[in-house]
Amino acid sequence: MTIQKEFDANREAQFDVLPVLGKDRIYGFLNYTYVITGFALATWCFMIGGSLSLFVGFKTAILASISGNMIAVLLMITTTMIPSSKYGIDNYTVGGSFLGHNGTKALMILLAIIQACWIIVFSSMVGRAVIQIFINLTGVEVKGKVPLLILSLLAAFAVWGITLKGPKLMGKLNTIFAPVVVLIIIGSILIMGKKFGFDMIFNAQPLAPFESKWLNFLIAFELSLGAGFSWWPNMGGLGRLCKNSRAAYWPNILGLVFAATLGTAAGVAAALLIGTTDPSTWMIPIGGILLGIIALISLSMANLTACSIITYNICLGFKQIKFFYKKEWITVTGIFMIPVLIGMFFSTALYDKFYIILGLACTIYSPIIAIQFVDYFIFRKQDLDLRALYNKTEDSKYRFWKGFNLVAIFVFITAIPVYYLFLDPVTLEYTNAFQYITATGGATLYSLIVYYFLGKLILFKKKIGGYQ
Repeated sequence: MTIQKEFDANREAQFDVLPVLGKDRIYGFLNYTYVITGFALATWCFMIGGSLSLFVGFKTAILASISGNMIAVLLMITTTMIPSSKYGIDNYTVGGSFLGHNGTKALMILLAIIQACWIIVFSSMVGRAVIQIFINLTGVEVKGKVPLLILSLLAAFAVWGITLKGPKLMGKLNTIFAPVVVLIIIGSILIMGKKFGFDMIFNAQPLAPFESKWLNFLIAFELSLGAGFSWWPNMGGLGRLCKNSRAAYWPNILGLVFAATLGTAAGVAAALLIGTTDPSTWMIPIGGILLGIIALISLSMANLTACSIITYNICLGFKQIKFFYKKEWITVTGIFMIPVLIGMFFSTALYDKFYIILGLACTIYSPIIAIQFVDYFIFRKQDLDLRALYNKTEDSKYRFWKGFNLVAIFVFITAIPVYYLFLDPVTLEYTNAFQYITATGGATLYSLIVYYFLGKLILFKKKIGGYQ
């Protein structure tokens, strides 16, 4: 009987939205370092590296990646991991305090679409890797789209299976594969350096730059800011499982900044020298059959665990919605996987338009993070009412206007066109102002300033939202 109760408590801690007590938290500093490093080193690093290579060379790409990621990640983890680890709650539960309960649900619909796109892209990458392994082992060409579709669907089902097992399995898999992937990335850079010469890597010219070197750096910096901010939907669900704030905070710098930059460096080098950032096409030619296959298997596992973390966090957020609240974890995750599986039929088109997902990240996450930062650290002074966060009736202090913080929503909606005043993230058409502050910088500052003043003027003055 005691064993059954312990099992139920652990399950509730991992698969429900109630606060996680200290005794039920499973990630220490080292455990979470493995998890977040494995998450950071999925294929998106290579693809982001390919995007940077269009504008800057290898050395400038490293500088832009580290600086952009460092600024964005520091702000992002400060707003997400500190409250999540302090209260043992996921980021979507925290969202009720600054968006309102219904405002958080509305945001989740948008985020679910973006997260589903990531899973489609990376499941497709796993399918491509399996095809390359088969071709190199057998010498038989694989033609048509059907084999890739089948393998991609199987990869998506594997993601679902890992997600059903939860954070413990994610932690175990990343403990194995995160160090291996780090070694593979370092090895791939060294092999490329030996094959082509490091001078060639360092001096290779960007593929499609603008005339201005400063502008090229800013574009690369901007994309790195977007990459750093785009981790926001995936943080709180993991932060609530960390044993203390130190374990929840600092591993992100190691994983999301330095490890991610290492993967980006490999992507930049591959794009500049080989003309592709798809590791399924260059791992075997660079490393040989044996090392190449080991590399592809390890990277595929990193993709699967990364996708499972994405799925875990967004589905944990779904538990905020009444329809999902009492449903079993297999049902919640299964409903989310339905559009993912359907979207797999369009994976090639989505893969080719990867940069659009990154562009959406730039426009969406920076204002949300800015609003959350002002609300939690300045307005609420790091003090949340847990009872009110879970009370979704008219009596809750976080009710705002019928569950919507209209001030935060106004700032969020208006920050998107502000971003476009500086840069179109899809076409990369820019205005002169972009060269002085960047689009993400402009949208972030706008959100910080406007939310602060409107919050003081409306929320505090009208005593809406439980502010004091």
